Amino acid sequence: MTPLDASVVVIGAGPAGLSAAQALARSGERRILVLDRDDAAGGLPRFCHHPGFGWEYSHRLETGPGFARRLITALDPTAVTIATRVSALALRPGPELDIVGVDCGHLRLRPRAVILATGIRERPRSARLAPGRRPERGILTTGMLQQMVARGVPVAGRRAVVVGTEHVAFSVLMTARRAGLEIVAMVGAEDRVMSYAGAAWFARMLGVPIHLSSEIEDIGGSARVDSVSVRGPTQSHRIACDTLIFSGDFIPDAALLHGSEITVDRRTHGPAIDQYGRTSARGVFAAGNLLRAVESSGLAAIEGARVGANAAAYLRDQSDWVDDQATIGLGETIAHVVPQRWARDDIGMLALPIGLRALYDIPRGRVRILEDGTERWSGRSRAILRQRRIALPALGFGRLSGRSDAKVTVDAR
Repeated sequence: MTPLDASVVVIGAGPAGLSAAQALARSGERRILVLDRDDAAGGLPRFCHHPGFGWEYSHRLETGPGFARRLITALDPTAVTIATRVSALALRPGPELDIVGVDCGHLRLRPRAVILATGIRERPRSARLAPGRRPERGILTTGMLQQMVARGVPVAGRRAVVVGTEHVAFSVLMTARRAGLEIVAMVGAEDRVMSYAGAAWFARMLGVPIHLSSEIEDIGGSARVDSVSVRGPTQSHRIACDTLIFSGDFIPDAALLHGSEITVDRRTHGPAIDQYGRTSARGVFAAGNLLRAVESSGLAAIEGARVGANAAAYLRDQSDWVDDQATIGLGETIAHVVPQRWARDDIGMLALPIGLRALYDIPRGRVRILEDGTERWSGRSRAILRQRRIALPALGFGRLSGRSDAKVTVDAR
């Protein structure tokens, strides 16, 4: 199959894109093209050699490369073609897609459907407005460190400070050991560790101090980082180091949406979708961490599989794209909810997992779904923590009439 022959194009060969391609093939599609700008399929997990990937999808504790291999080997090579070192340049109505690649050159594709699964990227130091000097060497992101280690690129430093305390920040502790780096401190702006309590225990077991309610106020060095100044709740102190690793602060890799007709959610910065993964552009679906940053690889794969099956149903039936949808508004305590719309049309598709994240910690809160001020569903009182996903049942949204906008709130109890 050549790219021009593809009936459906999946953009992104990470967990969401690979599982979408597998679901499409299982549904009978035979001309599936998966594009990725990297030099191999697998997405971010292929650079993360620690365990914990794909649990929700495969129910196995696998390393990142192991989970990526599982997804790739499950593909039917007679139905799915993976093209790497290919970038999507523009997406127009039709759908119509401009791509450019090392092997294919510049092409304009006109598939019947497109699935966006471009995932996430980390904001670099410059985008985080971190103050201080700009040393030539020694400032990395988590993803950059993981790629260097996975590709066998030497890491020159010996003493590193990690900025961030979310899940991926603690994975650096394991990656750093492979690189010969000693983590001498972790710095978090929040008043608690953003990952699980066990992660903080693991760091302390390794002798790594965690500075909370703290931030970097200065970076020392010219040719290379030689220290960082950390401002804490009561005073500032300087830590000698030669490497500074900025962790997390992920955003959807959504550059392809700019200039397209796809509606972007101002809170997630990814495409707004309904519960079937349909964007505002006919024939264009979206799945995975492009929808919001950041969820687990297993959840991304689940979303990809459901969206792949939904895209196959669309190709078979050419069902109506947008019909009788309620917009889901947010209460003031909520950072985002995905999906952002709820379609009432019964088209036999699979609903994606529904989840929200709060803006701040609520010791005891109750999630409610309202329509015209009437409560359609409410959950039990529970601790709601920012940066933790709160799953919502499809049942709560299924009770919406679809004739009015809905609203999700979290009420303190």
